[in-house]
Amino acid sequence: MVTDTREASRRVAINSIIPFTATMAGRILSWGMAVVMARTLGPEGTGAYAFSVNLWLYASIISDFGLGTWLTREIARSPERASDAVRLSLGLRLALSIAAGLTLVLVVLTYAALGIGDVDREIVATAALLAVGLLPGAFSAAGTALFNAHQRMVFPATIQLGSAALTTMLGAAALLNGFGIVALGWVSLTVNVVTAAIFMTASVRQYVPLDISLWPRRQLKLARETLPLMLNGLLNNVFFRIDIQVLQSQGSAIVGNYANAYKVIDAAGAVPSSFVLALFPVLSRRAAADDGKEALYRVYVLALKLLLIASLVIAIPVTVYAWEVTRLSWGPEFLPHSAVALQILVWFLPLSFFNGLTQYVLIALGLQARITPAFALAAAFNVAANLLLVPRFSYVAAGWITIATEIVLLVPFLMALRGHVGLRRLLRDLLHFDARERALLLSLLRRA
Repeated sequence: MVTDTREASRRVAINSIIPFTATMAGRILSWGMAVVMARTLGPEGTGAYAFSVNLWLYASIISDFGLGTWLTREIARSPERASDAVRLSLGLRLALSIAAGLTLVLVVLTYAALGIGDVDREIVATAALLAVGLLPGAFSAAGTALFNAHQRMVFPATIQLGSAALTTMLGAAALLNGFGIVALGWVSLTVNVVTAAIFMTASVRQYVPLDISLWPRRQLKLARETLPLMLNGLLNNVFFRIDIQVLQSQGSAIVGNYANAYKVIDAAGAVPSSFVLALFPVLSRRAAADDGKEALYRVYVLALKLLLIASLVIAIPVTVYAWEVTRLSWGPEFLPHSAVALQILVWFLPLSFFNGLTQYVLIALGLQARITPAFALAAAFNVAANLLLVPRFSYVAAGWITIATEIVLLVPFLMALRGHVGLRRLLRDLLHFDARERALLLSLLRRA
């Protein structure tokens, strides 16, 4: 038992640290690309591309439909079913990608036809290229889930880093040579095709081919099963990103200032994402075991402590140096608006890290349907608040609403854990630090 625990800990460490390092390197490359974009396109061009990417994000969530999480869980539980699960999920994913891509283009055309927020032909063309990229992206997502299920997170992280490097190199070259956001759409499509080819080759050599099967009845049943996961992701991103759509009515320049502040937050999101994904197979096995609930709880509490400490280490210095970060990264043209937005947005990180881990614990427990009402409540609050306050208070309201929405989400998440995790015990254990944990916390806060 001790050996199994040590082996599990070793795997989690490897699958957290190496992908996290690769992800952070990728974020640094993306940051470099964002700097080039800000200084060549300015707030208006940056906002135009951010608007297109934001709509693409919604389409990608629909095309995924929770199938990545489902595939990872199913193969982790039953590796012998890998081939069947891949073919079943990939066939459904491709059909959804086509539908989502067409919807994306239709939405952008509607913005342009109605004359909302200076949406022009360049934005329409860029969005169309991003929509086509959903198809090769489906193969990459299936390959990533396959490797993650076998706790081989290092390979997808390496491919992600390579994709970021290629995107940065091609995108920066296009912008520095005077091309606009449409060229960035072509870069995105090219990188997606290359990445898909790599995953298809690696998957067939290591595990199973990324084949496609059309079994309408089984895929309809699968869609019903993963619908809560898709709704969770969609509703989650509604309250993260709907402010971009609302702000677009005030022009691309406002969107550009706000979106660049969000880039810092997105970079910080690499901290929990790699860690939680590495933990997910372990959490799933602990939840499925007859005597694994206590072990699941201990992992959950320890992970929460680490994530909350990490969020404070990020939030404190970013708040203090927001203006310097903005000036050095994007240029004085983005002051003061990007800096003000950043000082607000960074304080949603502690709540976001807490909610992000708790969501995967609930999924591991098979309670994904319980999450959906929580996201629905949070999304409804976010949409209503943005529509009411953003037209008057602009991006300042958008930032504070993002934080408030995380609080709205936290309450039903904790209620969903009742019966599986004692809430009083959880609060007590989160506030209790042994001598080693206190020393680590004080050391990190001093550095911050």
